[in-house]
Amino acid sequence: MNSWPHKAPQVQLILDIPAQPATQNKERQAALFSCFKDGTLLLDARDGLKPARFYLTPADTFPWDGFIAKMLIAWQLGDFTDIPPQFRPQKRIPQFVIDGLPAETTQNKLKILATLRTQGYFTALPAKK
Repeated sequence: MNSWPHKAPQVQLILDIPAQPATQNKERQAALFSCFKDGTLLLDARDGLKPARFYLTPADTFPWDGFIAKMLIAWQLGDFTDIPPQFRPQKRIPQFVIDGLPAETTQNKLKILATLRTQGYFTALPAKK
């Protein structure tokens, strides 16, 4: 009996976060853990440095283009393992959105994601505790 233990590769949404005051002026490797209504982001460090979790505010630098590119791949593979709950699709995202998103500017990408959220494709953003 020949079994094929095939499993789709897990998409790791690990990002290079630029050095800035919020990262103690060090470049960090982290995954987006949570996103809040006020625009604050909670990141989960994957580089072994401390603090293991840290916040970025809307004024800080976050690599949205890299995050969205990796998230699009995860959406297409149906692998939501490493996607923050706030970006896990609640219903199938139209293919034309997935196909067109990479060509958009960063600001337009964020507007499109916000529009998808208002249309029920994602859960509402929680308030920061």
